[in-house]
Amino acid sequence: MSKAVSRIPSSTLASLLPRALNPHVTVVDLVTAHLTAAVDSDPEDEAAKPINLAGLLPYLGHEELTAVVLRAGHSHPLPTLRFLIALPPPLQPSPPHLAFLAHSLATTRFFSHALDALSHLLRLHPSHDALPTLLLSSQTAPHPSLPGLLVKALLRHARLRDAFRAAHRAAAAGAPPDTVAFNALLAALSRAGRFDELWAARAVMARAEVRPNTHTFNILVTALCRGEDAERAQGFLEELEEQGFEPDVVTYNTLLSGYCRRGKLQDALHLFGVMPPRGVEPDLVSHTVLMDGLCKAGRLNDARRMFDRMVHSGVSPDAIAYSVLIAGYCNEQRVREARLLLMEMVGSGLSSEGFALRAVIESHVKVGKLLTCLNLVSPLRKYGVVIPLESYNCLIGALCEDMRPHAARGLFKWMVEDGHSPSLEMYNMILDCLCQCDSVDDALDVKVEMSSREVRPDFHTYQALVTCLCRLGKSLDGKSVMAEMIESGLQPNEAICTALVCGFCKEGYLDRAELILKAFVLDFQLHCNESYNALMRAYFPGRPAALIKKTRDCHMGYVVNPFACVGLGGGNKSGSKRAAKKKKADDDHPAAPAPVVVDQSAAAAAASPPVGKTKARGKKRGGRGGEGEAAAARGCGWSAASAAV
Repeated sequence: MSKAVSRIPSSTLASLLPRALNPHVTVVDLVTAHLTAAVDSDPEDEAAKPINLAGLLPYLGHEELTAVVLRAGHSHPLPTLRFLIALPPPLQPSPPHLAFLAHSLATTRFFSHALDALSHLLRLHPSHDALPTLLLSSQTAPHPSLPGLLVKALLRHARLRDAFRAAHRAAAAGAPPDTVAFNALLAALSRAGRFDELWAARAVMARAEVRPNTHTFNILVTALCRGEDAERAQGFLEELEEQGFEPDVVTYNTLLSGYCRRGKLQDALHLFGVMPPRGVEPDLVSHTVLMDGLCKAGRLNDARRMFDRMVHSGVSPDAIAYSVLIAGYCNEQRVREARLLLMEMVGSGLSSEGFALRAVIESHVKVGKLLTCLNLVSPLRKYGVVIPLESYNCLIGALCEDMRPHAARGLFKWMVEDGHSPSLEMYNMILDCLCQCDSVDDALDVKVEMSSREVRPDFHTYQALVTCLCRLGKSLDGKSVMAEMIESGLQPNEAICTALVCGFCKEGYLDRAELILKAFVLDFQLHCNESYNALMRAYFPGRPAALIKKTRDCHMGYVVNPFACVGLGGGNKSGSKRAAKKKKADDDHPAAPAPVVVDQSAAAAAASPPVGKTKARGKKRGGRGGEGEAAAARGCGWSAASAAV
């Protein structure tokens, strides 16, 4: 018997209890009492204390929710809706629950909350056909706004096709959406470019005898113009005027925009001229649209006259109107007029930190008037105008290309003061320009500033510094910069090798140049023939040890070019003597086999000269070369070779 009782559902067992002891009845009473007692004075009070559902959920089911909705939803629909929305899954209100609440909210003129109820219905039950449920939500006729609210809810969920079908079905059922809902549907179809469905919806609206308003016709005219059918839009407008419809300034502006977009300026100007006789005064948008069309057609003088006419008629231009005319001047490279108009715009208190300022700066850069542009930027900053980062990038880049690094640094300082964060590319741009102008101390200051701003230098930063230092006779400093570069994990290239070798050769430190050359081979496997040939040329005239160096360096993979061979042959002597010396050198030192470096120790051994010659050369140069050659002969890595330098 006990087993049979255990198989009976708890709800059935609870139904056997008296009403006062039935937990399901009690929970309905508690929830209903809470909903009807709360926010009686202000039903839209968002701070209403929510009900504690923790102990009630085990006794809440579909039947209990239905009872709550029927008892509290009619008199207190908004608290009931909030209660249903707060229910955690899997407990969810059914479509009839939410449809009933939407009807009650619409009846009490809480249309926005009724729309929320329908949106919640579509979110919880996306595959449910809500229209029949909504039409049956009341024992009498449903509220007239419900079909329109359903269309808006479907549009809110981007279900454009379902919204069109719902409007069509509701109209066929005798409960068409209202004008506002149809306008929302028409506007959505126009934005989506679905013009066939738009005119079908307009036909449904006409059959249902839903009276259109001015907004409806503006949407239709906009759709015609967007569909590149401005002529049909003009005919449609005349047809509406015959029917008693009076177009407003928005309608005319839409037509003006359509004509200008298609390049039919004469039609646009004609329509602009007939607006005042028809009782419609052109506004700011009307003038701006025409000015834009005139500027794009190259008729800047007419656009300027339109601008002056607008000001004289009492219409104050905004930033867009100024920007349209400024852009026209910039496109025609009339930078003086653009600059004066920009200053007028700033003087009138309008913000110029957008398109207009960028257009003026870029046009000055394009025509090469950089100093004039700098003289424009300075007073603008005094007026409190923040120059855009893109404009700074454009102007600084142009100054660097024009080899004006100090002006670029000054502008760079302004950029940082305006709160912009400089990029690595901008730092490299200025640093490279300073190096090309031989301002190496300023370039090093820029590198220090990069470190202070936690901008890590890259390969291009180091290459520019090393090349400049070596060119200015500071090869040891260049070598220190390269050592820092290697410590940061970057690998030098042949250009850096050439700069260091040529720099040391120019300063007379041939042994250091030779060690640099060997270090690039042993540590980085870089064979720079240009550097080697530069070193060979530096050994002449009158250096017999160069013949020995030529022979052993060929084992390291270097190839002597004709200019170095001329030096080996005696430089400016006659051809016969050069040939004789070349023959003698070839007899004394036969050609080496094909050069292949196997490893560092083998390469260093092949590169080492006889000890006597090394000492003799080292003695002649103050002992520097002997120690470096011996270090290289022992197969030292980059750190040891660089230390020898």
